[in-house]
Amino acid sequence: MVAAHAPVDIAALKERHPLGEVVEASGIRLHGRGRVRQGVCPFHEEAEGSFTVYADSQRWYCFGCGEGGDVLDFIRRAEGLSLPEAIRRLDASPPSTAPVCHAASRQRDRIAVAPPGPALLTAAARYYAGELRRGRGAQAYLASRGIGLGTAARLGLGYAPGAGLRTALASAGFAAGRVRESGLFTERGERFAGMVTVPEFAGGRVRWLAGRAVDPERRPRFQALPGPKPVLGLGRLGPAPSWAVVTEGVFDWLVLSEWGIPACAALGTQGMERVAAALRGCPNVFLAFDNDDAGREATAALGSLLGRRTAVVTLPDGVADVADLAGRPHGRRVFLRLLERAARAAR
Repeated sequence: MVAAHAPVDIAALKERHPLGEVVEASGIRLHGRGRVRQGVCPFHEEAEGSFTVYADSQRWYCFGCGEGGDVLDFIRRAEGLSLPEAIRRLDASPPSTAPVCHAASRQRDRIAVAPPGPALLTAAARYYAGELRRGRGAQAYLASRGIGLGTAARLGLGYAPGAGLRTALASAGFAAGRVRESGLFTERGERFAGMVTVPEFAGGRVRWLAGRAVDPERRPRFQALPGPKPVLGLGRLGPAPSWAVVTEGVFDWLVLSEWGIPACAALGTQGMERVAAALRGCPNVFLAFDNDDAGREATAALGSLLGRRTAVVTLPDGVADVADLAGRPHGRRVFLRLLERAARAAR
């Protein structure tokens, strides 16, 4: 006969085992000392450090694979356990000897240092946009990817040279503590140093930022602000666009925007429920994910969620993604032909 387990106070259990310490005990090295720390995600292959731990909320999120949760979700994923097994596993572990950040103190921290608001992010994006106008190397990089200066200006793209942002934000009146905890800086300096920056706008203000390295040898190649990722570009299409193309990556979306095609980017192949919810007001959706297994799986997942209002754009053999077409002869014409073919097949 198996003895029943005594009830466990889940909230107290989490207090005894801070998420960051559990993550590091599993072998993941987290960088940073403040509210936000990052490391290499254990749940998918990457070298960019997209796995993010938030000290104030005791939650984690990976910008690469879209997974996230609390300390119990982490243990479940890391060790392949059920929720009851994860609770017993954590309960059997020695408690942390580090000072516990109780709920009241976390609330005080949130009040003392606010997360980056749209005003701060808008000021940062404007600074980066000004640097792009002076950055010949960044302009040349965008041109090599098929993105003209007119489109860059219209979408608010920028360039982060790696120095000057802190001074610019201070000159704009933002307190040093707010700037320090904004997510725009890591222990190495500016998060987006050496990158083309891509903002997400909502209501005319910046709500999120991502960056892509200009130097192909730079690692990580892609960075994003900590926090939930948007469906990039969807806010520019209005509340109820008649149709739109959903792509996988940032430059897929940029290329379609350059070509004048209404589009948005899912920013990965995970979390398709989030994408489907964001697209609920769009009656006709074309799916143009990458031409690989992950892209095909995401297409199937999102298509099943959206139902009959979807059409699948099938890229030709040898074309990796939509952005790949930008460097090929008549890329725009080829994509429009693929769109027409997808629309006919969906009828």
